[in-house]
Amino acid sequence: ESIYLIMSDLICIAVRMKSSRLKKKALKNIAGKPLIERLLDRLISEFSKTSICLCTSDHPDDNALVEIAKKYEIPYIAGHQLDVMQRFIIAGEQYDATNIVRVTGDNPLTDPMMIKKLLEFHKTSQAEYSYCEDIPIGARSEVVSLNALKRIYGQLSNPNSSEYMTYMLNRPDKLSVKNLQLKDSESYEPKLSLTVDTMEDFEFVESIYEHFKSSTASLKDIVNFCRSHSNYQNRLIEPLSSLPKTEGIDYSFMDDKNLSQ
Repeated sequence: ESIYLIMSDLICIAVRMKSSRLKKKALKNIAGKPLIERLLDRLISEFSKTSICLCTSDHPDDNALVEIAKKYEIPYIAGHQLDVMQRFIIAGEQYDATNIVRVTGDNPLTDPMMIKKLLEFHKTSQAEYSYCEDIPIGARSEVVSLNALKRIYGQLSNPNSSEYMTYMLNRPDKLSVKNLQLKDSESYEPKLSLTVDTMEDFEFVESIYEHFKSSTASLKDIVNFCRSHSNYQNRLIEPLSSLPKTEGIDYSFMDDKNLSQ
């Protein structure tokens, strides 16, 4: 067993069939396998199945995802359709976790080695929430202590916006937040997007899988391939700070309303 992953760490994958832009993307076939299975293959290459939990909803459409969890013999929960944080808390309590690793189901190139780095960093720095923005969007994960998650859950203005959990967790005024910086890393590529929201995103990620013919290519190799890709420049995006303020994201906590007046 890896020293990084003892049973107190649970990787929670937030995934649902409902996606407004790219219909049923979790089951969309990427080079011969559904997108969600590509993600599971990457995670299982480094972590035990019992440390991965598929956190979907109780909507009938999401039964298909429960079936995949059963096929892979990994834990799953089918919880609230919009309140993702509640699903994570239920999973964490059910499987006796100390730390939750947040992974989203539309990121089939999530990097398992970064999860190991982040868990180690989270523990040594005694953080409540740890993240890294230096690797591509869509390869990232986040770590949050279950106790901190439960503490802030009761302070949210709208838990049904918790699919935007990053904005609720990256709050140094509410949690002990640590940012893992990898400036010297060969995988340093903070603007590159490998997430799957649109058909264009999907085709780009599929081209990566078709090139490597494997679910477990290293992030360094993926980044190198992307840099030489004809579509590379189009895949670089600017940070979200330029967007207008929105309810669930910018006013995450009940007392944020007072600050905004």
